[in-house]
Amino acid sequence: MAIYDEQTDDEKARWYSNGARFYVEGRPRYPTTLIAASAAAAEWRQDSRILEIGSGPGTATQDFAALGGRFTCVEPNADFAAIARDVLTPFPNITFQTSALEEADLAGPFDIVLAASSFHWIDQKRGVQRIEELLAPNGFVVLLWNKEPQPVAQQADAADEAFQRSGYPQPIERQSRDEIAHVFWGLAKPLQTVSFTEKLFCHVEVADDYSVERFVALHRSLSPFLALPPEKQTVVAKALTENLSALVGPTIRTTRISAAHIFQRSDRR
Repeated sequence: MAIYDEQTDDEKARWYSNGARFYVEGRPRYPTTLIAASAAAAEWRQDSRILEIGSGPGTATQDFAALGGRFTCVEPNADFAAIARDVLTPFPNITFQTSALEEADLAGPFDIVLAASSFHWIDQKRGVQRIEELLAPNGFVVLLWNKEPQPVAQQADAADEAFQRSGYPQPIERQSRDEIAHVFWGLAKPLQTVSFTEKLFCHVEVADDYSVERFVALHRSLSPFLALPPEKQTVVAKALTENLSALVGPTIRTTRISAAHIFQRSDRR
């Protein structure tokens, strides 16, 4: 996050452009159990008015849109917004604004504000104030998180060696489930005020098999990789593909922690 925070607003809007297609290829979707739990806690309805902050390429949007509702998706990156428009064509009740939340031209109130792995990118003062302004009385904020998939223990050391040989040390810190859950819970601290009541916090562990190509795409979508010079990104990606294939094999078994955190607006002030 420090890498991203140092960018100007224009640079932030373009930050994921070089990794947009890799984001789609490599990033996992959210577990159906979390989607269902979040929708139940937020009292999701067919006529719910939803504001999604940082909708990206529509990763979470498509699963929630299947439940109904009218969506306004705010996404500062034009490449992500273009992908999302294509992905979400089957859902007519979705509009887009290519903007940051703080500058978007929005007309509330919204019943639900959704942020899937994006809440930590907004300005923690101005952004939360904007959410309060736009959220209907007793409305909900739905936060979703995906920890980056990590190779299982039997493959972890070989994967680390593959990264080292590629001149790009493994950027993802290994943490226990409780440590990851604590980090996710802490990311919602700006909402833990008298203006909001916590309704649900839950997390699940998910196993997923990755091909080497998809695992490299995952890493090509992460900020440490995007911070590399473009010419080095190509070299490192090629080396990673070769070294992971040689040291780990064609299939990389991974686990990740996914979490949902739901708040309801409160009038206690």
